[in-house]
Amino acid sequence: MTAAASIAGVVLAGGASSRFGRDKAEEIYAGRKLIDWSIAALAPVCGAVFVSGHAHAARESVPDRPRAGLGPLGGLAGALTAARDAGYERLLSLPCDTPHLPEGLLDRLCRSDGAAFALSCPVIGIWPSADADRLAAWLADDGPRAVRAWAEAIGAQAVESDTIPNINRVTDFERLGQK
Repeated sequence: MTAAASIAGVVLAGGASSRFGRDKAEEIYAGRKLIDWSIAALAPVCGAVFVSGHAHAARESVPDRPRAGLGPLGGLAGALTAARDAGYERLLSLPCDTPHLPEGLLDRLCRSDGAAFALSCPVIGIWPSADADRLAAWLADDGPRAVRAWAEAIGAQAVESDTIPNINRVTDFERLGQK
């Protein structure tokens, strides 16, 4: 089985963009929307790419689970369910605000045994879809909402990488555009 046949991807795009001041997923950077940078990064290594928390004309949108408002883990739980139900063994996650990823990071994650995440940006990770119900239960029981806490709870491997530029504020966006 090829990696793409067993791995789905998700772009986590459900944040309120409150620090950015407007919908950053729709912000144009170097000729395309930020959300489309993440979709383009996932597409070559994933059999399907979902979008969580944001409508996208070309991709299936998946709802947070067990309910909205739980941050990236709610989006991850919903996407794990969609991936599992579609027959994918694992899910590769990216936020919508990291247009430049270290070379080879996604391939290293995909080659990991079990769950793994980028040490400098834990929402970038690979997760077993079989954990969909477990994560939803964790969130329903008011488990910590930090991705790093979830990763630790399931024994996910931290993968070292170069610093990953993340866009949280307009100044981050402007600084990235100047490089």
